[in-house]
Amino acid sequence: MPFIYRSAVLLHDVEGLTVQEIADALDLGLPAAKQRLRRGRMMLVSALARAAERRHALKGVPMCCWDARRLVSDYLDDALGADERSLLEHHVAGCPTCPPLYAALVGVRAKLGALRDPDSVVDPRLASRIAAATAEHR
Repeated sequence: MPFIYRSAVLLHDVEGLTVQEIADALDLGLPAAKQRLRRGRMMLVSALARAAERRHALKGVPMCCWDARRLVSDYLDDALGADERSLLEHHVAGCPTCPPLYAALVGVRAKLGALRDPDSVVDPRLASRIAAATAEHR
């Protein structure tokens, strides 16, 4: 929920400020403060409803989205073990929200890879020093 709506809901429903006090604190007119509170509450109700739908959609999907997203870079670099790879693939296959993120990451990676200049030449000694230095940090 955007800050302007979240702050109105929190100030009113959690902190107990009146709508006029919110308008004064945020330097808004009374109608704008009322609108932010009303829209914020509607967004909150919608978000809570989607959360229930999301939990239902994720029933039976292995691992949570946060864990899956944490592993995507290693997956793209082929640096996951077979078990984690399988869990991540099953998660992406069943999750309603992660596939677009995964597709976007794959697309960005491909676009960045296309920026390589095929005519540039990196000294092989420099390339091996870079590879060794990056391997130390993994």
